[in-house]
Amino acid sequence: MCFVLAGIVLSLTAPVASSVANSKTPAGDQDREFDVANMPAGLAQDADAVMRLNALTFLVEKPGLATERVRQAVTILNEKGRDYGRTAVGYDKFHQLSYLRGWLCDASGRKIRELKKADTKDYSAIADYSLYEDSRVRVAELYHDVYPYTVVYEYEVIFQGVISWPSWYPYLSRGPVERSSFEVNVPATTPIRYHLRDVTPAPQIQQVGERKILRWEAAILPKWEAEPYGPQTPPVILTAPAVFEIAGYSGDMSSWSSFGSWFYRLSSDRAQLPLPALSEVQNLCANTASAKEKVRLLYEYLQSKTRYVSVQLGIGGWQPFPASYVYERGYGDCKALTNYMLALLQAAGVEAYPALIHHGDDAPDVIAEFPSNQFNHVILFVPLAKDTLWLECTSQTSPLGHLGVGNEDRNVLVVTPNGGKLMRTPASKAADNQQIRRAVVTIKATGDGTAEVRTRYTGNQQDHVRWALAKSTPREREDWLREAIEVPAFRLVSADFSDVDGKHTEITLPVKLELPRFAARSGTRLFLRPNLMERWSNVPEEVKERRQPVELDYAFLDTDTISYHLPAGFALEAAPAAVALTTAFGSYHAASVLHDNQLEYTRRLEIRKTRLPAAQYEIYRQFIADVVKADHAQIVLVRQGN
Repeated sequence: MCFVLAGIVLSLTAPVASSVANSKTPAGDQDREFDVANMPAGLAQDADAVMRLNALTFLVEKPGLATERVRQAVTILNEKGRDYGRTAVGYDKFHQLSYLRGWLCDASGRKIRELKKADTKDYSAIADYSLYEDSRVRVAELYHDVYPYTVVYEYEVIFQGVISWPSWYPYLSRGPVERSSFEVNVPATTPIRYHLRDVTPAPQIQQVGERKILRWEAAILPKWEAEPYGPQTPPVILTAPAVFEIAGYSGDMSSWSSFGSWFYRLSSDRAQLPLPALSEVQNLCANTASAKEKVRLLYEYLQSKTRYVSVQLGIGGWQPFPASYVYERGYGDCKALTNYMLALLQAAGVEAYPALIHHGDDAPDVIAEFPSNQFNHVILFVPLAKDTLWLECTSQTSPLGHLGVGNEDRNVLVVTPNGGKLMRTPASKAADNQQIRRAVVTIKATGDGTAEVRTRYTGNQQDHVRWALAKSTPREREDWLREAIEVPAFRLVSADFSDVDGKHTEITLPVKLELPRFAARSGTRLFLRPNLMERWSNVPEEVKERRQPVELDYAFLDTDTISYHLPAGFALEAAPAAVALTTAFGSYHAASVLHDNQLEYTRRLEIRKTRLPAAQYEIYRQFIADVVKADHAQIVLVRQGN
């Protein structure tokens, strides 16, 4: 039997009772299975390393107890692939590392040395935004000075508390793969839930006594690389339990409703505020009956009184700290801050619910038809009578209701007393995310110039500016502006950053510039590019056999209106023709028009959020190439008379 995975035909073999991932016999004693001479022809072409084997077995004993076993072998072909001889295994309170062993083989597959204690190191895995976590990572490294050689690792992790089952990525971004397998082994009465993303085959199933085994196996896979503007994650098979248990909390994720009920039980009775906090809420909201105004006041109160700090200990990875904890300390992670904001709103009589989300600019969306733990973040859902607000409670700078690219237009699980409800956050349109620039440029006969520029940012475009500048020093703000101004040579005369410090949904930045040698002189002529500050320069690379869809995830609209006061005695000799490009995914217009002694340049670029089939990549690439060409077009001014 065979199946197609992202255009590659792979073999699928029947499962066996004893998986290769369970083997504990060093490879050097198995007829040298990793002899480089036995590697399929062509697999190592243009590669620094080849994954000879990547075998994963997941053995479930009961809802709260399971074992993951991994066996990996990678052949290092040259010095560039040296770091592929390194592996890292994470563990924490719920995941105990039983063993990690390894050995090194020469080119013929003969074992030449085993992993020693000196070859391993153990580190805390605390993220840079965390105050404390109980996560750790064991790192092993095996190196050799004679290429090629093969490094083999085996390890086992005991899950003492299970909320997630493993995912299987047949393709790897580290290099081509010779063999890869995934086996899920459960009691015969336990349902196995799985979802295929960008793959099509169902697993082969085998009954062995009172156990049930599902197995996938693939072979001869090229290195997976994201194509330009393509998906950022390779094909994957996701698995999940129906019932689970962690830290004594049992749950059911066979539906979004039941999974949401589990999260609700975790956070129940944790939104109680101490009396001083209740008094502050009452004082803040005393002079308004508007629910939306109460939300605004309390959201800005939250932002002024708290900061994001992650504390991940045990069940705290899912359960929020009490609202009183955040009030007393002034910090918390996304769960704790969202729960605290929920408590503030409840005290003011405003309904609100936490919403679990998979956050990230390039993060894949939560799969609606596969209820499971696909989340990494929590925001707050506030269903007002005439409006609906979504609050990002970890930001000290975001305007009320602004979600940002990492949270918008994706599935979320809203947690209510009646269970979970899958909803979708709002999607912004290009018109919501604008950069509107107006400038007046005065050009002298010498080619020097001055400019007064006023740029207004809205939606996600203001978000980027705010993140960069809100907490920066005056010097850092000017440095950022100097990098953002795409003019070959200029001197910053003045800039007004006052809008950055507000909580408005728009930011306006006025600047004054001196432009030495803005127009190039040649005899009686001046040459200049009318596109002052928004010249696109990069064209996506050509892909001859495009396989992946084109994902345009960021919708925006840029408009530029630039008025050029020409120097006395000069006339317009040549100007580029107007450009008008219109496609299903966006549009571009640029034109230069002369009125008396003033040249008006206008530019409008709109990109819509969409997903295009692979066959349309070249259309998109040509569109960008045409934009780049138009952005760099020149006009020519010539001196009249003597």
